[in-house]
Amino acid sequence: MKLKTFIKWTGNKSRYLKYIIPYIPDKYNTYIEPFLGSGALLLKLQPDKWIINDINKDNINMWKSVLDDPDSIIYIFKEFGKIFKPLTNKDKITFCKEIVSIIKNMDYNIERASIYTLMKFCSYMGEIIINNKFYFKGLEQNIYNNNRYSFLTPNYYNNLENVNMFLNDTYGQIFNTDYKNILKKAKKGDFIFLDPPYIDNYTHMYNINQKIDINFIEELQKELKKLDNKDVKWLMTQADTKNIRKIFKDYEIIEYPVYRIYSNKHVNELIIKNF
Repeated sequence: MKLKTFIKWTGNKSRYLKYIIPYIPDKYNTYIEPFLGSGALLLKLQPDKWIINDINKDNINMWKSVLDDPDSIIYIFKEFGKIFKPLTNKDKITFCKEIVSIIKNMDYNIERASIYTLMKFCSYMGEIIINNKFYFKGLEQNIYNNNRYSFLTPNYYNNLENVNMFLNDTYGQIFNTDYKNILKKAKKGDFIFLDPPYIDNYTHMYNINQKIDINFIEELQKELKKLDNKDVKWLMTQADTKNIRKIFKDYEIIEYPVYRIYSNKHVNELIIKNF
């Protein structure tokens, strides 16, 4: 069953899986992903046993909602589309600004999960956190220029139902905690994929009140060293910077090309692994 990501997320690895998958171990016990984001690799591999986590409570709220009740999400999406599609671009922006402004006061339930995900799809580059606050700054280009809504189509809804089937037909656990708590769960024979926020990409806010700096990276290296001692295999994607290469110099490092839409150029990113 072919599955796709169902949430718009900065750093989504969907188009770069072809570079990553050749380095994934053929066999492992539990698949663990402490920085889940869009979950592109999880949905591609579809492991029988998995542990997933993200510090972003809204992201995990959406994943849990897909696990529990995709039909309600689809209903909310369809009702939103009836109102949203006929609006002018100016009115779409006003409408989205009003919705984004109330997210922080909503309970963490299926309605909030759906609204949060809709706003990520509607906003320019998927950003709705500006200066540590929910804020809508402009329409996604495909909506503004081409009047296209891939997230309001039968294909999107079918994929959502298929992801629900995968999550329920396999054995998994979903967490919303610090990544270090997830790494502690790893046992010998498990495999961990890490796609943490990048320092050089942190003009994009993934989460409110999350600080990504050199201290974060150095702490991460120490935590991964603990996995080496437990004979746990891990693979990480990272920005190609001098600091990253220096901190992880004891591991195998592989380059692969990515396209950065906000700078309109190709750059290298890194695959770093301990096996």
